[in-house]
Amino acid sequence: MIGKSDSKSRYSVKCGICREEIVDRAQIYQAGISLGVVCSDCYKQFPAEDLEMMANMFIAYGGYFGMLKDSNFSLVKTLEIILKNGLKEKKIVNTEQINIRLMHKALLHGISPEEYIQNLSLLVED
Repeated sequence: MIGKSDSKSRYSVKCGICREEIVDRAQIYQAGISLGVVCSDCYKQFPAEDLEMMANMFIAYGGYFGMLKDSNFSLVKTLEIILKNGLKEKKIVNTEQINIRLMHKALLHGISPEEYIQNLSLLVED
């Protein structure tokens, strides 16, 4: 007969941010009330506000941090695509929608919220 602790150990627990398997369950951190769990690496790397925002984005739009990691990723090109698609589909594209879509794409490509804001600041200054 399998005890409760044996049956739990068969199920893997994955980080809600990077999707890495959390082997040492003592290293699990709660990201928010119902936002899942976070591994110790993500917990150390990101502030609590960023973890909550990232978890919400991944729940709402899918994916995980670094899922599409690509050294050729460009915020400018991605912004152009978002704007082009918004106009093509005749959807009203407002700044907030654009920012959310662009931030989600950046997270999928492994760009942290802090790096995203820095890159966005550079774009605005130009």
